[in-house]
Amino acid sequence: MDKAKTIKNYQYFFDDQIREIEAEQKTLVNTPIAQLLRKEELCYGFIDHVNNERGHIILKFPKDKGPRLKVLKSLTIVTLTAINELGSKPSQWACTLKEFLSNNSYHKGFSELTPLYYLRKAAPTYDYVGCTSIDLGMFDLVRRALAKGKTPKVLVYSPFPPIDLLKNMNNYMDLYPSNEELYIEPKISFEDWQPVELAYDSDNPSGIADRIMETLDNDNVCILQGPPGTGKSYTIAQILAHYLEQGKTCCATTMANKGLIELVQQPPLKDALESDKISKSNLSADELHQVPHLKRTTSGLFVPKGELLCSTNYVLSFAFTDKNIEEHGLPSYDLIVIEEASQAFLTSIAAFKSLGSKCLIVGDPMQLPPIVANNRKSIYKFWNANTQTEGLLSYALGTDIKSYRITTTFRLTNKGASLTGIFYNNRFKSVKKDILNFDKISNPLFPNAGGVIYHCTEDATNGVYSRTAFDIISFVINALQDNYKKRSLAIISPFKDTVKQLQKAFLADSAIEELTIETIDRIQGMTVDYAILYLPARNSGFALDERRFNVATSRSRSTTLVISDIPLHHFHSVSPNIRHFLDNSEYMEHISVSKAFVHKSVSERDEIKFLYPGLEAIVDQLLDYNISFSHDGEVDLQDKDGIVLASAGMLLKDQHLAIDPVDFDSEQVLKRAGYRVISSIDFNINDIK
Repeated sequence: MDKAKTIKNYQYFFDDQIREIEAEQKTLVNTPIAQLLRKEELCYGFIDHVNNERGHIILKFPKDKGPRLKVLKSLTIVTLTAINELGSKPSQWACTLKEFLSNNSYHKGFSELTPLYYLRKAAPTYDYVGCTSIDLGMFDLVRRALAKGKTPKVLVYSPFPPIDLLKNMNNYMDLYPSNEELYIEPKISFEDWQPVELAYDSDNPSGIADRIMETLDNDNVCILQGPPGTGKSYTIAQILAHYLEQGKTCCATTMANKGLIELVQQPPLKDALESDKISKSNLSADELHQVPHLKRTTSGLFVPKGELLCSTNYVLSFAFTDKNIEEHGLPSYDLIVIEEASQAFLTSIAAFKSLGSKCLIVGDPMQLPPIVANNRKSIYKFWNANTQTEGLLSYALGTDIKSYRITTTFRLTNKGASLTGIFYNNRFKSVKKDILNFDKISNPLFPNAGGVIYHCTEDATNGVYSRTAFDIISFVINALQDNYKKRSLAIISPFKDTVKQLQKAFLADSAIEELTIETIDRIQGMTVDYAILYLPARNSGFALDERRFNVATSRSRSTTLVISDIPLHHFHSVSPNIRHFLDNSEYMEHISVSKAFVHKSVSERDEIKFLYPGLEAIVDQLLDYNISFSHDGEVDLQDKDGIVLASAGMLLKDQHLAIDPVDFDSEQVLKRAGYRVISSIDFNINDIK
């Protein structure tokens, strides 16, 4: 093996991913703020007050100009310098978002936030939005400003992907090319990988943790495969608590803050938490309210003996920057736990593992790997990018590290476990004690025993959504909010534009306290009381990837309703496992619900605009000038067999014009097919009328 070439290829891959991510953001960051405000891709508002008890801030926006609820955003405070130089009306600001954010005198502080709820106030010209997930430093900054009688102005926008993680991994490979684990290659097939099976035993509740700790004592490293709902967080907490009691330094890292909060609240860590021995990176105000004894991390990511650091992969990767190493040196831990390792790159696992004397790698190769932009590039095969992106699988198949698989689930019902077990050699069973029932709802969509229901609407109106599917989803939402509004519901789909329409239709008015509407790739690790997987009539190969399907159908404690607009069995891309899963689900041919879903838009024009999110202004112009285009939302270029070759935000087939292709591959295919490809920002009606 040419190790230098391997490192270079991996670095080429990470660099290319950075370029892909920046290209996806190019349209957003290079657009004038005034235009982004008109397109509602950016929100400008004011901080009204803070809720100290809950750790929330309340933002005030002009009526109907606030951000969508329960969708992660970024926030920065607009300074007086920006107002003085750009003008008092942001709707007239000509500077781009990139220019604004690059000028440090225009803004102060950054934080993620999640708009969570509307406050009912008698203010006809403003909406008041309660927001959570505010960084503790930003919360304190806002609180001090309000105490001085100021009303901070803010910009709220879609967060940028964490490209610094990729840069930091490249830096790690520059600094430590001697780490042999950077060169791991699979030696066996996934089918030949046989981890030792571990089952929960109520007579010996610490048995799984004890077996893993024994292996860590002997081998210093261990892989734990945890299928859906197997109690991974509790097991990890048992192991961490044992090491903390021995005065060891520990670190737990995962992709998302939510997973870290779930971990520190596990009962085995109660004593350590109440003794102020657990710290967390990027601690938010509401997290501190939720877990009062959590501490903020110190510089350098170090922790004293007998303490635990909880960090996202993103933050922990900064341990490998030249600046951190120069100022603090590398942190080291007696035990490091890498959670959700299926979402980590090979280099990430190797780098984080090097920080611990002992390392527990926890994940599931049958769940989703890291998101890779434009992952079908042929050059990625030459660079062996698959070994890099499938980091956990590479470790499992390319090393002799002892591996275990938990075969019992606390989340899924017997029926759910039996179906999910199809992806785990049919060696998976439920140990769930209490079945979550929905006795108040007398409808077959809420079966007492839970499980999976499959229904095909055969309503292929377009590739974004169908009216029939939305009627069924609306019925489920109404039934839950009328009878069980405190229970959690997830509505998930593989496609961003479908999710955007679902959010627009259902998020604002729902009384369900925990309603999540997201893509499958963003809900891994989530547990809810009821789940709906919606598959519109498009790109079945992407939607029916086994791992994506497994994640989507294993979130619910009770029932998962799979709604498809076209019969899934008709696609050659359906794997034998998924076909077997569907064959053994409860197929419901007819679903009788009232036509409950009525979108706010009632005119035919608005119905068409509903199909083209973000392109509503273009739809208006096309209709005004009577220019031909699909009124059914046809956005896919297909071959003669109906296979999708490329997709765009809008296709004007008579004019051979494609607007906002969804990715680089689609752009190239459309150009080869004779289409002129443009960004929606560059659209000019005079060019085609």
